[in-house]
Amino acid sequence: MLDRNKIKVAVAIPAKNEQRTIGSIVMLSKKHADKVLVVNDGSTDKTALVALLAGAEVLSHKYNKGKGAAIVTALKWAVKENIDIIIFIDGDGQHDPGAIPDLIKPILWDDTDISIGSRWHHEQGLREMPFHRMLGNWVLSTATSLSLSKMIRDSQSGYRAFHRRTFPAFMQAMEIGFAVESEMIALADKAGFRWKEVGIKASYFGLDANTESSWYHGFTVLGKALRLLRLQKPGRFFGALSVFSFFLVITLAFWGKTAYPDEKLLPLWMLYFVAFFIITGGFFMFAAIMLSGMNRISERIFKSVMQLIER
Repeated sequence: MLDRNKIKVAVAIPAKNEQRTIGSIVMLSKKHADKVLVVNDGSTDKTALVALLAGAEVLSHKYNKGKGAAIVTALKWAVKENIDIIIFIDGDGQHDPGAIPDLIKPILWDDTDISIGSRWHHEQGLREMPFHRMLGNWVLSTATSLSLSKMIRDSQSGYRAFHRRTFPAFMQAMEIGFAVESEMIALADKAGFRWKEVGIKASYFGLDANTESSWYHGFTVLGKALRLLRLQKPGRFFGALSVFSFFLVITLAFWGKTAYPDEKLLPLWMLYFVAFFIITGGFFMFAAIMLSGMNRISERIFKSVMQLIER
């Protein structure tokens, strides 16, 4: 168990044009952390000035680099400042800094390396989530979970706490946009770090859905989640494509026999399609087997490297 009085806890807030809410978030976060950092990601308003006046340290990007870049900046700062636990929280007022003690408790008790604030694990948080957000979150979390070793309910939560031993895993270039949440948990899972979800509530009053439109944001993150599945779990990705191809073969054959009951053979055009999907399904199956084996080897190497870095 870690002694809270002997470790350094910091809150990092990636922010772009959040002058309306950043001050209160900083002041509320200071009650539960030794340091508060605001990464001003190319804001065109007074976000940086308000954050400074509220008592935060501020690091500014000259132009908007995206949330992933802001997180890397905060992690590099945390290493330099010898931070033991860093909490990421959104600067738009969606997250309650008062939940920080509950969020870091599993890390203090050495029950996990990463603690993720989950709206699905909090009755009030789930009840107050707008339906379109709930549906989108479920789809994106399901897609992200396919690339993980276990199910995650709230893959898009930006309210997270990390032990210092996990920092090196996220120092590489990451997704620049909102898909960074999915990538970070995939990287953590691949490195063998423990992670768990802790119930939190979120406020949506007066908030924009996102800087990007909700639909564009959702499809972008879904595409990135599927890319993560292909990279992290190629066996599952290509295996699913193989199963789908063979399903089309069976469907075409059944439909052909139903549509042409008096024919001994299927029409030539249909035979071409059946042959194509059989070959395609076989290729995807071969790729799933080969890449799955290679992926297991790479995961062992990655975990060994992370263990050496930790030592």
